[in-house]
Amino acid sequence: MFLPYNLDQKNLKRWQALAEQCQRQLTEQQIFPGSPGAILKDVNVFLEFIGPGGMVTQSRNASLPSERLPELNAKSSHPIQLPLNRPLLRDYPNLAGVFILLRVMELLQMQGNRLAVPPAALEVWRSLNFTEQYFALLEALLFQAQSSVLGAKVNHREDTQAFRNCIVFLGHLSNHWRQFDEYASIYILGPQGQLPPWHLFALQQFGLIELRPFERETRERKPSGGHGWLVGAAKLTPWGIAVTWALLEILKKAEAEEEAAYASAISEADEPEFLGMQWSLFDEGSGGKRDRSAHPSSAEAETGTAAAESTPAPEFGALRPGFHPYFPEWQNVYARPSRAAGQGAHIFKVKLAGWQGGSGGIWRRLAVPPEASLDELAGAIISAFNFDDDHLYDFRYRDQRGRQRVYNHPGTDEGPFTTEIKVGETEAAANDPMLFTYDYGDNWQFEVRLEQIEPKPCRQEKVTVVASAGKAPAQYPSCD
Repeated sequence: MFLPYNLDQKNLKRWQALAEQCQRQLTEQQIFPGSPGAILKDVNVFLEFIGPGGMVTQSRNASLPSERLPELNAKSSHPIQLPLNRPLLRDYPNLAGVFILLRVMELLQMQGNRLAVPPAALEVWRSLNFTEQYFALLEALLFQAQSSVLGAKVNHREDTQAFRNCIVFLGHLSNHWRQFDEYASIYILGPQGQLPPWHLFALQQFGLIELRPFERETRERKPSGGHGWLVGAAKLTPWGIAVTWALLEILKKAEAEEEAAYASAISEADEPEFLGMQWSLFDEGSGGKRDRSAHPSSAEAETGTAAAESTPAPEFGALRPGFHPYFPEWQNVYARPSRAAGQGAHIFKVKLAGWQGGSGGIWRRLAVPPEASLDELAGAIISAFNFDDDHLYDFRYRDQRGRQRVYNHPGTDEGPFTTEIKVGETEAAANDPMLFTYDYGDNWQFEVRLEQIEPKPCRQEKVTVVASAGKAPAQYPSCD
């Protein structure tokens, strides 16, 4: 069975033996549209397809209209056939991966009801040479891309382990085809797996691997959870072998530094605070290091997610030290244009989910200073609905890039905490409300939707209720 969690000593020695070959390949490789892979071409096709005027979309995920997808699929470097009646963007892995990369890089943004290419971001992008563009996209894939951009529920292992998962997956491959059985294709490399199809297809677009689809008929695998395009086999290209070797070297160095930091923390305290080790590259059965993150905390188990979802991704340029010796032309690092935080009051409509207090439901409209923390917003919501402030809570939302964010009550064990972020720093998407969950026993849920940011600087110091509708239910209803 294929399990892309670690590499045994035999595999590691195989990669060590390829060092000279890989260094030569890296030194000789030139990067331009069409080589290696077609990722730069596909990105340009996508940006031209959206066009300077943008594209109207009705999707809260800022997705492309389904009726336009066949046209874009035909323009792709790897067009595919889908046995689905009305496929969505998430069903086209050759398009979904590029879309996710452009969203997390803010080369695509939701502006009102239009998906648009921001001129400032496009100017930054076009100022980079081909090598700088290629590695910016690769870093976006390895460190920041996730399925939540498409509206999917975040897979903990996909998010917090994405960089490592991808490298270990590549480390299991060679220049010979590796076949995947049905379980691996659906549950490990399928839509809900650690490396979903859009991620695998992106690796092919980067020229790192070649793919073959899983050939079983849709009707035969649908009952087991497989639908749409699935991978059946993969192999590394010569360029993919060289890049995988370089990434393994970067990963080994990072894990050695983490191990040293962990050992230092052990020596300073009986119960060190630093327990954030990633999964070891080495197989525990071959004398490797101990895995300190195999089991999620009880809170993670209950929520099905992890606080690490809100851990900031590495900034662009993280791979530059490892690749710059082979690509001296990588001088500039991609940087998203700075986004000025709104200084006006943030107007939120907070609706109690699942309750009908008249035709419009039970809701409160709050004016919130941008300097207020999410913890202050939580207290104001609880007070506005006449609830007692004596339970834990969390906020969950997707930011402007489509990435999932989770902030927890400061009294919980796992951060990041709501006291650590200001409302003006959340970058909450206006068309996608935050979910505020209060009291994990009774599970009160509120939809917190950003309606507008007032143009004038905010002078108020506290959150205020400016409108309301519906009588809030009793927090603790009587037995009668």
